[in-house]
Amino acid sequence: MLTAWPCDDSRSSLRAHIKLGNYCNVSTETSYRPYAYLLASCVALHACTKEEPPPAPAPPPAREEFHAVKPLRTLVSIPSETDKGAEQVAWLQRELNYLLRRGQMHVASGSAATGSAFLLSIELSADRSQASLKLIAPDQVLERQQQVALSPKVQLATVTALAHALPSFLDASHASGDWSAFIGTKDERAYELYVRTANELLGPSASGITRPVASRPRARAVERLEALTRAHREFARAWGALAIGYLSLGGDDLTSLTDLAESSAEHALQLDENLPEAHTALAMVDLRNSDWIAAHEKFRWALSLDSNLAGALEGLACLHADAGHYGESLTYAMRVLTLQPRNAGASECLAYAQLGTAPEQAIPDALPAYAARVRALAAVLQGERRTASRLLRGAMSGAEFDMWAAPMLRAAGNRQLVPDALKAITRAANEGFIDASTEILCGVALKQSEFVFNRISRLQRENVHAPLRMLWLPRADFLRQHSRFQETIGAAGLTAFWHSNGPPDVCETEPVVYGCNLKAERAIGSSVSAASQ
Repeated sequence: MLTAWPCDDSRSSLRAHIKLGNYCNVSTETSYRPYAYLLASCVALHACTKEEPPPAPAPPPAREEFHAVKPLRTLVSIPSETDKGAEQVAWLQRELNYLLRRGQMHVASGSAATGSAFLLSIELSADRSQASLKLIAPDQVLERQQQVALSPKVQLATVTALAHALPSFLDASHASGDWSAFIGTKDERAYELYVRTANELLGPSASGITRPVASRPRARAVERLEALTRAHREFARAWGALAIGYLSLGGDDLTSLTDLAESSAEHALQLDENLPEAHTALAMVDLRNSDWIAAHEKFRWALSLDSNLAGALEGLACLHADAGHYGESLTYAMRVLTLQPRNAGASECLAYAQLGTAPEQAIPDALPAYAARVRALAAVLQGERRTASRLLRGAMSGAEFDMWAAPMLRAAGNRQLVPDALKAITRAANEGFIDASTEILCGVALKQSEFVFNRISRLQRENVHAPLRMLWLPRADFLRQHSRFQETIGAAGLTAFWHSNGPPDVCETEPVVYGCNLKAERAIGSSVSAASQ
């Protein structure tokens, strides 16, 4: 019986059997003939067997094509390291994003992941006479590019050239096919004045609208916009910037400034209903009137028109801080400060939000003045007077520190000095050294409940928006347990806002606080009202 072996090894095995046959004196022809037959069979079988073809390479993944709904980041660059070059980038970046939004493109928000968005890069030549437009895919592949001629000395001509070129370059679906109408004016001097002033009020160096300040430079900016709107009454964007300017300007006549902001914003929307700055201004007016729901809706609508609008983000950050939604406030405030690092209102509301969401977090080394005051007075509430003293000395002049901060710190260590400290705090507020928010927070730091509720109640009687953000601090539970807490919240009108947007965050740890069980509280209120009738 023959023993089989693999065909691919037949030759070597055959040689071995031939050698063995010779050694044993066996006829080679006789001994290997069966194996020769087997070898021939294997060769024939191999020739008849069809080899499997190698697997086909996997097709490359389909590349993502650009269209208007795709997130789009923008980058304007100028080959200059001077401050003038940086200013030109700032204004042109703002105008570019404005044109893209009005052209119904999906401008990526500041929180969007850069790896998932296309990039529109605009590189200006050294003499500003040319712009190189490049569209770069998320995988860094250059999709397309185009050269656009510019007029380097005229801002309006520069942005008009881009407004002509961008719709076709981006295959935009907007019916006009030309975005120059969105610029708002054809007057070169009017446009340059608007760009310069709007950048002061809306640009990266702006300080915001929730912390109005009596400032001469800011007043001059408002005066320039007033003159501009008188000369160009159809320039809607100028009216929207003017409304923001009125809101950012503080002083004794805050009510009149708020009214002027409202009328300016309404006029702007009559000219152009899609101006996000005008919607933001009306939202801020509603917030100052404690109309929480209307303010929230208008801020959100403004963000739907411009997801990177710092004023709307700031308004929502401070609205949620006052409503006890520290988590929501934290998210909005952090987004504002990436756009406007000097925004005073966002810095303050961020400090409250951080205290409410991460009370043990280390205090940053450098803090804006308003944030430093919040952190310092919270430190007093926690019994950390040395930390509070360091923060307050760094946030104000020595004379101001001696006026109200020093008496407050002494009173924190000696309860008998509290009356003198409250007098010093009240005097500083009356003389304009501190605002109502800081005055009330001082009362919280010294655990003076009646002082806190009296100051809030006075503001409410004067129809002035009362800051409530300090009522939700982790160590301010003595205020939430006070008999006047429910009255204060009811007068502020917060419960209606909570019904549609959820109760304050403290309800997770303090479920018995007023506002945490809205259905039961509404039922009790209805039964009491019925009984009184």
